[in-house]
Amino acid sequence: MVSKRFFIIVFSLITAIGFGSLITLPAGAESASVNAAQGLEISPALVELNAEKGKTYNIQLTVTNVTSSDLAYSSSVDDFNSKDESGTPHILLDSTLPATASIKSWVSTLATFSLKAHKSQMVVAQVKIPNDAEPGGHYGVVRFSGHAPELEDSGVGLSASAGALVLIRVSGAITEQASVASFFTARNNNQSSLFEQSPITFVARVKNEGNIHVKPVGSIELRDMFGGLVSTMPINEEKSNVLPDSTRRFETTFNKNWMIGRYSASLTLGYGTTGQALTATTSFWVIPYKVILVALLALVTLVFIATKAIKAYNGHIIAKSKNENNKHNKKHAKKV
Repeated sequence: MVSKRFFIIVFSLITAIGFGSLITLPAGAESASVNAAQGLEISPALVELNAEKGKTYNIQLTVTNVTSSDLAYSSSVDDFNSKDESGTPHILLDSTLPATASIKSWVSTLATFSLKAHKSQMVVAQVKIPNDAEPGGHYGVVRFSGHAPELEDSGVGLSASAGALVLIRVSGAITEQASVASFFTARNNNQSSLFEQSPITFVARVKNEGNIHVKPVGSIELRDMFGGLVSTMPINEEKSNVLPDSTRRFETTFNKNWMIGRYSASLTLGYGTTGQALTATTSFWVIPYKVILVALLALVTLVFIATKAIKAYNGHIIAKSKNENNKHNKKHAKKV
């Protein structure tokens, strides 16, 4: 399972890249210590909130300065969606979502605060659900950006940015609906149904057709050509979400020293509050042709050697028989 620390670091890098083109540094700032590599951590990295219209909720977040310098932090709120099928968050900096879908106006702006090196502070983000909020899922990120205190009002010197993803479920007419877009085997990230050997990668692409995020969790049963159970493999053990109007790719890999013949795989996933199920099947062949070619070559060589040996042995027997007949004939001739 991917650790929260790893998720935060990756999210920080993605955010930093996204903002790199928006920041203008003064001449010579590249060598200043305030622009050295910095970092911060936020816990929890993911917040899921079940909410009612018209109510207010508090989200507690812990911000940690993991650098060796004192930093001042400012905060902002943005909407996000899925960037790709890996589930990577895509921050919508210029979001044009309807007011009933966006959470930018739902979360109170947090005051700027400072943190000493390697110190933590708990902050509270207040979320007020509007009375006209649409039922279903609403998604955003509460971001914190760190900079040297002396540059707090300059707008430059941004050294780090990380955020906590916020997934809000607003009660009402919620539709939990998902489907298996595809289920197949792959080799080197390319779909394939023919393999020379393992490992075999199983890919399940799940499409969310509802208005709320879902967590499809289940297993894959692998059987051989005789119907015997070879293995049962879990899929989406991390319980990752699939956001509405998106497709997410889940993978699991099977490895075995020796495989040959036709195999079938059955996918079973469960999701939703009422235990909805998704199923799919696929099949593939494992033909270790190199091993088979070596075995055939060895067999042909063995047959060739055996044939030669048999011919040589038969020749020897025939020659021996002829010699004995010749001797017998000579003896018989002398007697006559």
